[in-house]
Amino acid sequence: VAALRKSTREYLNWPNVIAAFVDGAKNALGVALACACAGIVIGVVTLSGLGIVFTQFVVGLAQNTLILALLLTMIAGIVLGMGMPTTPAYIILTALLVPAIIKLGVIAPAAHMFAFYFAVLSAITPPVALAVYAAAGIAKADLWKSGWAAVKIGAAGFIVPFMCVYEPALLMIGSWPTIIGAFVTASCGILLFAAGLHGYFLTATSHWQRVLLIAGGLLLIDPGLATDIAGAVLAAIVILAQWYGRRQLAGKPDDPAPAKQIP
Repeated sequence: VAALRKSTREYLNWPNVIAAFVDGAKNALGVALACACAGIVIGVVTLSGLGIVFTQFVVGLAQNTLILALLLTMIAGIVLGMGMPTTPAYIILTALLVPAIIKLGVIAPAAHMFAFYFAVLSAITPPVALAVYAAAGIAKADLWKSGWAAVKIGAAGFIVPFMCVYEPALLMIGSWPTIIGAFVTASCGILLFAAGLHGYFLTATSHWQRVLLIAGGLLLIDPGLATDIAGAVLAAIVILAQWYGRRQLAGKPDDPAPAKQIP
C-alpha cells in the first residue's frame, strides 16, 4: 500500500521493512497473551457445559416477567459471547432462551435480534473483549482501560435491543408511518442519551443538562406519543440553554491587553 502512494514510497526501504517486522512481533506478544487467557475461558465454557447450564438457570429464574427475562438474556448473551464466538453463543441462546422470550409475547424477529445483538456486543465487554484486544494492541494502550472506554462509548447501543423488542417498527414491521416515526424518535433518543453519557452536546454539558439529556433520550426511546413529547421538551430545554450560552460566550469581549508600563 505504501508503494502505491508517491508521498510514502520513499519510506519503503529495507531498514524500514525490517523495523516494521520487529514492531509487529513485539506488538503481537501482548495480544497473543490476552488471546491465550481468553482461550482458557472459552475452553472452560465449552468443555464443562457451563453455557447450557447457565442459560437453563436463566430460564428458570425469569419466570413470567418479560423485562427480567430480557435482562437475564442480556447477561447470558454477554457472558456466552465472552466465552465463545458470536455464532455459537447465538445458537445456544436461540435454543434455550429465545423460545422463552417468544412465549412472553415478543415477536420472533425481535427475540432473535435481541439475543444476537448482545452476543455481538460481548466483543467490547470486559474481561474477554476480543475486539478491544485488537484495538488496544494497535493503539498500544492498557487492555482494561480500553475495555471500559469501549463500554462507555457503546453504552447507548445496549439499549437498542430493548427498543427492538418494545417497538417492532424498528425492524421494519408495521405500517410505514409507524416505522418512520419510530426510527426518527429512536434515533434522536439514542443521540440524546449518548450525549448525556459523554457530557457533550452542542457544547460541554453541565450536570443538570446531562441529567435532562439522559432522561429525554430514554423518553424518546420509549414508544408512545406522551413520552415522545416529554422527551422533546427536555431536549428543547437543553438545546436552548446551550444555544444561549454559546451566544453569550461569542458576544463576550476578549480580556483587554494589559497596558504597557512606561519605564
